[in-house]
Amino acid sequence: MSSSFDVVVVGNGALGHATARALISADPSLKVAVVGQAHRPTGASPASGAMLGTFGEVTAPLIRSHYGRTKVELAVRASHLWDEWVAGLNAELPAEQRLEIKRGTFVINNNLSGQIEDENYTAIIATLRKYEEKWEEVDPAAIPGLQPAADSRPLRALFIPREGTVDSGRLLAAYGAVAGRSQRLRVVEDGVRTLRINNGKLEGVETLGGEVLNGSHVVLAAGIGTQGLLDQHPALAQRIPRLFAGGGTSVLLEADVPITPHVVRTPNRAFACGLHAVPRSERTVYVGATNHITPRPFERANVSDMYFLLECAMDQLHQGHQSSRLVTWNSGNRPVSIDGCPLIGPTSVSGLWMLTGTYRDGLHLSPLLAQDMARRILGREPLYENLFAPERQPICTRTREEAIEEGIRHYEAVGYEHRMTIPRVGWHVTFQRMYRNTLASVYDALESDYVIPPEFVPMIDNDRKHWVPFLREYYRNIKAAHG
Repeated sequence: MSSSFDVVVVGNGALGHATARALISADPSLKVAVVGQAHRPTGASPASGAMLGTFGEVTAPLIRSHYGRTKVELAVRASHLWDEWVAGLNAELPAEQRLEIKRGTFVINNNLSGQIEDENYTAIIATLRKYEEKWEEVDPAAIPGLQPAADSRPLRALFIPREGTVDSGRLLAAYGAVAGRSQRLRVVEDGVRTLRINNGKLEGVETLGGEVLNGSHVVLAAGIGTQGLLDQHPALAQRIPRLFAGGGTSVLLEADVPITPHVVRTPNRAFACGLHAVPRSERTVYVGATNHITPRPFERANVSDMYFLLECAMDQLHQGHQSSRLVTWNSGNRPVSIDGCPLIGPTSVSGLWMLTGTYRDGLHLSPLLAQDMARRILGREPLYENLFAPERQPICTRTREEAIEEGIRHYEAVGYEHRMTIPRVGWHVTFQRMYRNTLASVYDALESDYVIPPEFVPMIDNDRKHWVPFLREYYRNIKAAHG
């Protein structure tokens, strides 16, 4: 069985559906397919807290590099599109399915972390000022629904009134409902087995069920699932920074204690996005905090992350969560490129496009990236200058020494959050020396000019026998592929 489309979008998460919608909106004559398994087994979107986090995601290392500042600029631009984007969806939905953006984010700087949290909190304020975004310092003790343990209390806090969240589950359901009524958009609930590329010419895709979807354009927006499709075409894959999974776990709790009516989050820390609590209703709250760079996507939540999140909820958010009930666990996988930068735009295979590698920012950026992708496919003026073309050598956003110092701070934050106990006398110097040696030895072992982001180091250090030779060969291959 085969069908023909103008554009086939591989991936049915927030980016995939947004791209399909943007294409149909830009040219209603197009015939578009969105392909992906209905249960999205390893996707990022279903497990996402869906924080529309422009400023809360800012870190000190991010704004030190030109590429990092460009990512912030894209996030700022995306933030101004969400009201209109949601209004457009709501206009096509019945009242009970309509979406709501819950505005307001508290960023707390608590004392169960380390220096990296202080630095990133300061960077958030500097970026708010740069963009003249409204914000205010607030008394942490006055934040409604926040009652942490005394040794986990925040020392500082700020409120960003325009930054908030949208329910990711409702967003995906809204895309599905709107697509189901479209005469020009077909949702194919199946995975993609392979890209159909013959003699360097794109023909379309073949699904796991054997259906051939022909198309003159294919957009790879399948998150971490994109890497498996690229690996079937080695000459192409070795020209593109490799994707890894940023596996994470979240929990939805039903609580008797008051729930903060706005997002509450820490700055990014501990190789992750920081602790965050996102209100889902008057009685339920989403809690997330974890991130593990891994080659194998998470398919189910693991016990250690579950335990950690519950500790975080009780210690750092509200002690009354000891009586909360578990609604559900979720796990998902953010697509993380080996340089931490997105992969956006056309490839050397005519008609094959990529829209992935967005790490923690994909859902928030989706209205901007989707509309820009639609314009590029249609040959129209793009919305921004793209610095993140898929076929490139890995981008260095840090020097080796900067990466090592940043990694030490992340390791410190991990220790604090897990309540590491070590001798007080001289412990800080000893701890830093130990992890500086760990980080330096990993970077030395890779023997590359490319500086891999520090959040990759735990994965490498845990299995050096595999990852050191793998990455050495990878770096040699990608350098050779680009001459």
